[in-house]
Formats: sequence, C-alpha cells, structure tokens
Amino acid sequence: MMDKVSVHAKRAFLSKLLIVQICCLYAIGITAKTYANNVPTFTASAPENIEAGDQFRLMFTVSSTKELADADLTRFSASIPEGFTVLMGPSRSRASKTQVFNGNTASIYQVTYTYILSVPQVGTFTIPTASITVKGEKLRSQPLVLTVTPAGQSSPESDPQSWMNTIVTMSVSERSPRVNTPVVLECKLYTTAPVDSLANMDLYISPDEFKVEPVVLQNNQWQIEHRFGKNYKAIVFRKLLLYPLRTGELRIGNLHVDAYIRKVDETIDPLDAFFNDGNAASTKKRLHCTGITFHAHE
Repeated sequence: MMDKVSVHAKRAFLSKLLIVQICCLYAIGITAKTYANNVPTFTASAPENIEAGDQFRLMFTVSSTKELADADLTRFSASIPEGFTVLMGPSRSRASKTQVFNGNTASIYQVTYTYILSVPQVGTFTIPTASITVKGEKLRSQPLVLTVTPAGQSSPESDPQSWMNTIVTMSVSERSPRVNTPVVLECKLYTTAPVDSLANMDLYISPDEFKVEPVVLQNNQWQIEHRFGKNYKAIVFRKLLLYPLRTGELRIGNLHVDAYIRKVDETIDPLDAFFNDGNAASTKKRLHCTGITFHAHE
C-alpha cells in the first residue's frame, strides 16, 4: 500500500504538471487563433499580483504566422500608469516556434516589447490598452489589472515555520439578512506554506434555519493578500448561498478542515522523488474557525 507521504508528493507533482499543461493550452489557444485566422494578434501580459517595490515584467507581444520585418511594425504605443517606475524598456526581442494544428505544421513568429517596472504604492492598477500598427493595420492589446500588496515581512513559503501560518476563515455578505434572502458564505484558506490538499471538512448548518445551495467555484486561483501583518497566499475553497428560513438569531457552526502541508527535501532530485516515493514529508494540520451568528428579520 502506498503511504500517505508518497501519495501527496505525487499529487503535488501532478498538480504542478497540470498547471504547466493549462498554461501551454492557453498559449496554444492564442497561437491557434493566429493560425486559423492567418492574422497577427497583439497581447499584453504581466503578473496579476505583486509586492510593493518588487520588479516585474510587462510584455506586449505580436504573434504572426508570417515573419515580420522591422518595417512592418510601426507606431508602438503603451501608457505606463502614474506612480510606476520604468527601470528598463521598452526593449524588443524576437522568437519563433513551430506548432501543429489539425495535422498541419505552422511557424509562429513573435515580437515582444518588454518593460521592467516597479511600483511602491499599494492598490489596484489598470495597465491601459497598448497599440501597434502591423503592415498598416492598427492592433490593440487587452487592458491588464494588477494588484499591488504591501511588502511582507516574509514572502509565502520562504519562512521555515510557514506551516504554522496556515489558517481558515469564514465571511458572510450580510449578518442581518431578511428571511429567504440569500447570504453568501465564503470559506477561505490563508497560508505561507505549500498546501497539497484539504480534506475532512466539517461545517454544521442547521436545515431548520437555512436552506443551503452550493456555488460552483470557476477559475479559482491563488491570490496574494496582505493580512495579519504579512503576505499570504489565499484561495476560496468553499462558497455557499444561505437562505434564512425564520426570523431571530441563527447560527452556523464552527468550521473544521484538515490541511496537508508539504515539507520538501530539496536535496533529492524531483524525478527521483516522483518515482521513488517522493521527496516531501506531508504534515496534517487540523484547522478551525469560529462559527457566525446572524439576526434574521422580515
């Protein structure tokens, strides 16, 4: 029987592999659009979450099924939001790759304009649409939204005691709801550790007090949030709609859930680890969150 450490090490490996595959599929999707339409595309890319003061790359990329000469690319224009510091750029680079679509081989040529930026301010910022003229046709990129969080005392997963900094919370959209009016309940995980999985969730909600409807979480991704004086990786792992069935004081119970937290031995080769029962020791930690009291009215 495969032990739990091996199972979670392989699960972590496969999770990372799945993320890589999803990213590849996204890139292939853009390339497939370029190939199918036989027209250039212009896209922007940058991290969604950064820490204040950190350097990051902002890139604008033209993709085409035909190689583009310098004379084909004119009037590149990009606006950098006020408060951002341009450390370098824009620099221009070229790349090419070969893809196969429906049995046909196509070469994709890319020209990328890159900025190295930093921003000292905390907040949410929008990178406006950039534009470029390709063979006389004006193309525009999509706008980007960046969230800048305060610089943490330590970054996620860098603290040797990070397994201790793993907590769960519950939040509701309304504590004084009307009867039969939905209240959104979110269960959220905050961690600075590599959490492989959650299991054995225990949350009691009385069927006499609430009608419960689960909400399917789509495109659910880790985010960086600044809480409790440091930066955490955060993710919503359960979302419910609660409909109060009567007036008065109502309560949802305490939340309990097991988190399996990986501690990696970096001296072991990752491939050897995968095929030889892993290089990670998985620690189970029981997490708790106090329940919430409501006061429902007509």
